[in-house]
Amino acid sequence: MSRPPLLTVDEALALIGERIAVPEGCETLDITAAAGRVLARPVLAREALPAADNAAVDGYALHRAGHGACRLVAGRAAAGHPFPHALAPGEAVRIFTGAVVPEGTDGVLMQEQAQVEGQSLRWHGDLRPGANIRRKGEVLRPGDTALPAGLRLTPVHLGLLADLGVTEVVVRPRLRVALLSSGDELRPAGARRAAHQVTDSNRPMLRGLLADLGCDVTDGPILPDDRAAIATALLAAARSSDLVITTAGMSVGDEDHIPAILHGEGEMIFHRLALKPGRPMGLGLIAGTPVLGLPGNPGAVAVTFTLIGQMLVRHLAGETPRALPRYTLPAGFAYEKPAGDRALIPARLHDGKVERVARNAAGNLAWSGDTEGFADIAEAVTRVVPGDRIGFIPFAGALR
Repeated sequence: MSRPPLLTVDEALALIGERIAVPEGCETLDITAAAGRVLARPVLAREALPAADNAAVDGYALHRAGHGACRLVAGRAAAGHPFPHALAPGEAVRIFTGAVVPEGTDGVLMQEQAQVEGQSLRWHGDLRPGANIRRKGEVLRPGDTALPAGLRLTPVHLGLLADLGVTEVVVRPRLRVALLSSGDELRPAGARRAAHQVTDSNRPMLRGLLADLGCDVTDGPILPDDRAAIATALLAAARSSDLVITTAGMSVGDEDHIPAILHGEGEMIFHRLALKPGRPMGLGLIAGTPVLGLPGNPGAVAVTFTLIGQMLVRHLAGETPRALPRYTLPAGFAYEKPAGDRALIPARLHDGKVERVARNAAGNLAWSGDTEGFADIAEAVTRVVPGDRIGFIPFAGALR
């Protein structure tokens, strides 16, 4: 019996959006504890930003925008200390950045342009009306959406919330993720191993990646290559988690039990992608909980989590969908592959070109110390020569 055609990464991502429901629920947090959380409701501005017309530069507030001179009056306007009087036509007063402009001001002259002689202020050229004034409400007006629902909050967002007088936000709950590994050859990190055994390096990598995405992670056991044991562990993890992530056991060999379990006791949404490395991966449901089956090779796990895993996590966390940052740059290496497969290759940037870092990178992570991202070779491309323009996905938007 022939196998169905392999899905592309984009087709798999579309199925995530169509078939995977976002867990319900929300909680209210103080903004000091909200970094990394996803907004469940939009934040609306309660007041104007800026709250008043204020100076964008150090200089002189004028009641005469145009060319000429003004009479400099005594006093000054500083942040937190407004000038107490209105300016009459032809008057100017010293002002500093952020200070509320006095009534009557129609422009602020930069101090670098000013010529002061006693009480006379002169300048060359024209000063347009409204120059160097931040107008009340020009950034946000009361009722405007300051931050939309589905946004993962960064420290910069927290600063904006504080500026708006917002002290609490409604956010999605932390995603509960259970990690499982399978394979008779696996040993936990730090344990002694024989030559025929392999360290489970995927577990610490995935824990760190999931922690960066704000998940609560539960470590399940390393499971033997036994279908009944794997099925029991999958079901238990699914009942207490929002997402189960497994590594290994996703190919088509005799000891690859997870696809058979999902087909028989749950649902398989997709299995095997047109991707190198990372073909043996899939997504299914068991007890209504998504199960993301990643490959066993750690390099392939890094690739598949970059393209699929983190996008699934962001979707389940309630984030608004967004594409990975991807830049088109000239290649600094040669490469060939079959048509139909998308390839991600560890790479770095050098002199504006994408340089390949490693060969045979699927089975290890030795390339990680010298890598800045992945070269991304599209499905239709079969041959790359130096100078061809290819994709580059930086780790800053993916694994870091």
